[in-house]
Amino acid sequence: MIERKLSDFEKKLDILILTKEKLSWSVSELQRENAELRTGNAALKEEVQEIKKKYTSLQKDFNKSKTFVKIVTSKLTPTGGLAELKEAVERYIEEIDKCIELLEDTL
Repeated sequence: MIERKLSDFEKKLDILILTKEKLSWSVSELQRENAELRTGNAALKEEVQEIKKKYTSLQKDFNKSKTFVKIVTSKLTPTGGLAELKEAVERYIEEIDKCIELLEDTL
């Protein structure tokens, strides 16, 4: 009877030891994964900061372009040149809008 209890105890102890080893391995693996994720997160934060800087710069440039267009159109007389200028400006604005949308999609 004691031998059977001792044998059962040894089996339970073996199971506990295996479980502890598995859990230790899992903890190590999760710690490694956590470190990788932290590194990736830091890189993504840096990338977001760079994109925000570019977005702000593009926004400033866009506002300057709008001001420039207002100045130019106010100086021109209503001729064929004005229509061409308006067309070119509209194309530029569309391109800038596309760039802004792409930047916003990356944020």
